[in-house]
Amino acid sequence: MKWTCKVCGYEMEGDKPIDICPICGVDSSNFEAEQIAKSENIVETYSEEELKTAIRQFSYGMYVITSEFDGIVNGQAANSVMQLTSQPRQISVCMNKSNYTTSLVLRKRELVVNVIGQDEYNAIANFGFSSGRDKNKFENYKYEMKHGSPYLKDHALSGLFCQIDQEIDVGTHKLFICSIKDGFVNNNKKGIAPLTYLDFRTIKKGGNLESKKEAKIEVQEDKAVVKDKSNQDKYVCKICGYVYDHEIEGTPFEDLPDTYVCPLCGAPKSEFEVIK
Repeated sequence: MKWTCKVCGYEMEGDKPIDICPICGVDSSNFEAEQIAKSENIVETYSEEELKTAIRQFSYGMYVITSEFDGIVNGQAANSVMQLTSQPRQISVCMNKSNYTTSLVLRKRELVVNVIGQDEYNAIANFGFSSGRDKNKFENYKYEMKHGSPYLKDHALSGLFCQIDQEIDVGTHKLFICSIKDGFVNNNKKGIAPLTYLDFRTIKKGGNLESKKEAKIEVQEDKAVVKDKSNQDKYVCKICGYVYDHEIEGTPFEDLPDTYVCPLCGAPKSEFEVIK
């Protein structure tokens, strides 16, 4: 029997579907079955690790999404932002339903996409490694208001003020189709390149962007494996590959609240496994 995830298209074979989709995180009820046609031509399938590697090699930017509703201001890290059309000017933003910022966006129907540069890795850590339900994320990050929305004037390279035109339910996430109302550029950060997901992973593992060449990254990852023989305090998100390191974050993974979600893809705490 062949099973296909109706949310992301992930395919598998077996008597029954797996409990959780390894790509998008939905449960087995979102899989549909079809009989496998017999054929002499055998199609090669790839391992879960190969699929994860392929997903990680997609080119992402790193952003902070900010919004406000009824006097409450919050922000979160995100990488699922994409331009859709130039006329009219539209972008898409995908956000986890369980995130606090998402709840504000759903009510305000507006958001700001702040483009983060290579000099502001800590901004991603600040807005992505915890929930606004538990802390004031703007304690050390000044924001200003424009068009009724907060934006990181001093910390972002640039940004877009957006209005929600459509929302699409995509399982664990909401996909927002947004029209661009206005934008800003931080002229004090001219010459600084935008932070990418690959940059983020490189810095997270202790690397530096000066040596971000393919061979160098492979060496860093090999060293990380050797260094992490014990791995008691490191957990990896099975959905996107994000690594939670106790030594960097300061809190053992086991002590995180059950409401913790992956700062990159929004997967729940249950989707993390210890690195072996």
